[in-house]
Amino acid sequence: MRVRTFKPQFAPLVAAGTKRQTIRPMPKRLPKAGDQESWREWTGRPYNRAQRELAQVVLMDVEVIRIHRDGIETCPGTLRVCFFGEWTPARRLWLETVAKLDGFKNWEQMRDWFRAEYELPFEGILITAKNL
Repeated sequence: MRVRTFKPQFAPLVAAGTKRQTIRPMPKRLPKAGDQESWREWTGRPYNRAQRELAQVVLMDVEVIRIHRDGIETCPGTLRVCFFGEWTPARRLWLETVAKLDGFKNWEQMRDWFRAEYELPFEGILITAKNL
């Protein structure tokens, strides 16, 4: 079973079962639907302390994404959120939903976090899961 660790800000949401989605940098080996994982947090300083299991999950979907300043692109290249600066209510709702499912208050907070953590554009994978 693969282990995936979460930052302290997201651990309570994972433990409560409200966060069953995570966005990660592009890995060397892509996980796939059906894989089982143990989602954990470090109990202290990473790599020097033990880990606490937050949830055991099975992956439902893994999608390659790109986060831009103006939205989220799902590969192979369909911009689903903002196209040439045109915001529609449906696109905005999808963007806000992705942000909230990932543990953020709104899209702007998520975008700013990814900008600070990784720089934009960010290319990675969107993992959705459910409890085992």
